[in-house]
Amino acid sequence: MIKSKNDLDYTFEEYRGYTIASHKNNVAEKDINNLIIVYRSNEFPNYGYIVGLDDSKLSGGRKSFPHNMEDAKSYIDWVVKVRAEKAANVKPEIPKPQQRKGRKM
Repeated sequence: MIKSKNDLDYTFEEYRGYTIASHKNNVAEKDINNLIIVYRSNEFPNYGYIVGLDDSKLSGGRKSFPHNMEDAKSYIDWVVKVRAEKAANVKPEIPKPQQRKGRKM
């Protein structure tokens, strides 16, 4: 698909450590025919996520949904949040039992 950031069929935008590749024929409104691919900047052009494409089913065709650049940025915001939470490994703190006062048995 895309081999370099010099590809004239796409415009590129950097956002929060990710590269957004938007096809030159895309429209600003949400459209099922928009082609927007999000890459981690260090994984460009090998691994990308196609915004608006649901291929999570085990069988059958893929489903496309209307989308635009705002959806791509929302996706990146979500990914950054999830990765930060995972890195912090947030676990609820279990309270320690209180020390008893008085004689020990």
